[in-house]
Amino acid sequence: MTKSARARRVTISLFAAAAAVALLVLLPGTVGTTWQLVGGSLTQVSLPELALLGVVWMAGLCSHSYVLAASLPGLTKRRGLTLNLSGSAVSNVLPLGGAVGTGLNFAMTRRWGFSAGAFAGFLAVTTLVNVLAKLGVVAVALALSPVLGSTAALPAGRTGLLLLPVLAVLGLVGWVLGRAPVAGRAGRGLDRVVGMFRSSSSLESSLPELRSAILGVVRRGWRPLSLGMLAYLFLQAALLWLCFQVVGASLGLPLLITGLAVERLLTLVPITPGGAGVVEVGTIAALVALGGDPPLVTAGLLLFRGFTYLLEIPVGGTTLAIWLVWNRRRPVAA
Repeated sequence: MTKSARARRVTISLFAAAAAVALLVLLPGTVGTTWQLVGGSLTQVSLPELALLGVVWMAGLCSHSYVLAASLPGLTKRRGLTLNLSGSAVSNVLPLGGAVGTGLNFAMTRRWGFSAGAFAGFLAVTTLVNVLAKLGVVAVALALSPVLGSTAALPAGRTGLLLLPVLAVLGLVGWVLGRAPVAGRAGRGLDRVVGMFRSSSSLESSLPELRSAILGVVRRGWRPLSLGMLAYLFLQAALLWLCFQVVGASLGLPLLITGLAVERLLTLVPITPGGAGVVEVGTIAALVALGGDPPLVTAGLLLFRGFTYLLEIPVGGTTLAIWLVWNRRRPVAA
């Protein structure tokens, strides 16, 4: 990496971190509450309640490990959980850390003996399933918004505009997956683009191979992929509901569905590490717009993000450290 590129990355990292901190510091004022009121609600949560929340959180991660294992034939659920936690620890700390987390997961799977091609298929399938799941939650919330009275918090026009780039990419992916000749033509076009920056590229041949690998994984593992993701979303919704319950907020169906949809939607926008600040401000503002009590809504959502974002950093970091120590003296799998 050149000095200018390194300086640019540091600048972006500092800006993103500062933006996240500023958003969190200013959060109470933007929704009409204070940190004193929010803190008072959070201190009412008992240790048994925190333990229950921790169990639900971990159950959600375990259910998602089924998705990861199905996306990479031969990967165990335990290793899938290790990939999930270690990758999240990195991506939740570093701005645009998803790329770093992906690199880490690639190194781990290579250590376990999986090929680079297998990892490429794994990455494509998991990314596709995760994005489709988030869009599915948003679609359900949009469809039910007239019935739930949540149109003000999740306006179809603005939401559709935000989703437009994601939907465009998904449409392109669906087109490539649907027809083999399209994959070859797309790879040839990408080769021309990449050739402007690199001396050689072989996407014309590798993209059709990746397409075949993805379709093979989906055909063999569609059941655990689907059931694992549905279980994960259900447990995420249960965790959100419980977080509001333990701080004393009465979370009805409109708030539950809308809150989860907005939170899922905003995690698609990687402005800050793990969406920190952006997700909290946007989701809480939406819930308050639906009539939620500002201090209680803020406390409940922060508690939820404490598990789904903050706790993943030390737990994932510890998991990664254990993996590094465990594999330091072990031979690389063939």
